[in-house]
Amino acid sequence: MNRILTAAALIVGMTALDTAIADEVLKFRGIMHATFAEFQQLDDVDGHTFGMNRHSGIASLPDGAAGTCYLTAHTDYIKGTGTFASFNGLTLKDGSQLWYRAAGKTRVEGSTSVFDGTVTVVGGKGRFEGAKGDGTFTGTRLSPLAVGADLYIDWVINVKK
Repeated sequence: MNRILTAAALIVGMTALDTAIADEVLKFRGIMHATFAEFQQLDDVDGHTFGMNRHSGIASLPDGAAGTCYLTAHTDYIKGTGTFASFNGLTLKDGSQLWYRAAGKTRVEGSTSVFDGTVTVVGGKGRFEGAKGDGTFTGTRLSPLAVGADLYIDWVINVKK
């Protein structure tokens, strides 16, 4: 009888452990470079542009691990300030991928642009298979948005399965 109770306790404990591992808070910094940027001037307000851009680069995780990351975004800016939405991807060394959407606001501060917003996880593969979740981000672009511009983004993503 004791063996049955011990086995049952181990199974319950292992199930609880699997649930704890399935949900995680993923924190990393994406350091990216603009590889594409195109804008359309709009005539309604001085300095109003609608644009598309793509950035790619390196993801640095707190444990020292690294991966790659990218984003493809559209912007609606008046003199560099406004809203944007992006589709983003993270690939880790083991081949796992996480895909997420972001929406946020950008504001110009001197010669840099700062931004923040929210994240919605849309899926993944490998360790992120079936992932959902949400999160937040903050970041800085070090020069005006154009091909060659560099930025960094600090992501905090609640990955749930």
